[in-house]
Amino acid sequence: MTTLSEVITDLRAETAHLDEALATLDEREWFTPTPAEGWDIRDTIGHLASTDDIMWESITRTANPKRMLPENATSIDDFTAMHVAEARAMTATDVYNWWRSSTARLHSTIDSFDPARKYPWGGNMLSPLSLGSARIMETWAHSLDVYAALGRDYPDTDRIRHIAFLGLRALPYAFGSAGLEPPGGVRLELESPDGDTWNLGPADAKTVISGTAGDWCRVAVYRDRDGSASRLHGEGPDAANVIRHARAFL
Repeated sequence: MTTLSEVITDLRAETAHLDEALATLDEREWFTPTPAEGWDIRDTIGHLASTDDIMWESITRTANPKRMLPENATSIDDFTAMHVAEARAMTATDVYNWWRSSTARLHSTIDSFDPARKYPWGGNMLSPLSLGSARIMETWAHSLDVYAALGRDYPDTDRIRHIAFLGLRALPYAFGSAGLEPPGGVRLELESPDGDTWNLGPADAKTVISGTAGDWCRVAVYRDRDGSASRLHGEGPDAANVIRHARAFL
């Protein structure tokens, strides 16, 4: 059983790993394009800072109306673009400082929560463990973008177990977003970065997805840039749609 302390420890470690790259950047490097089309590193970190703040406002019920979805916005993409524009009006140094303060505040707040309670986020009520896992997922996904932009490797660690599980739990949402009926039971048999096997999901599931945890997680966060989906092996009635539509984010 994963504890809140373990989730927060991993969240802080994932954040620190990203900070290792950001702390060395000069002004010019902040504007390096990432593999995420149209975004540079400053945009990426501004997005993380903004979503940190929005989650904090949601879970503490202190929402700032200026940060909510404007009336003329028609999608989550409009919402995201609005906050990227906010970062683009700032210097790279200010964006970096904003991100460091927003992450520290959010992490401390989640760490102080009662693990038995649930808090509002994304139209749902989530436990602190789920909130922390969601931020690990978001931080990891965008860290891949930043490190790729800088031409640096981002080796997988066992921290991605949170993302692997989140991708499995989110399958009903992912299928619904794709206009599909929810899948039946799904089990993941994944090789961890340390070489162990993670068995996630019911033992009697008719659909089984196997492969490396890194490939599964990249598929689930839409960072399949080198054939991750093709390396996953699926068996069972929902296997093809699980690999095609898995998503661990809203």
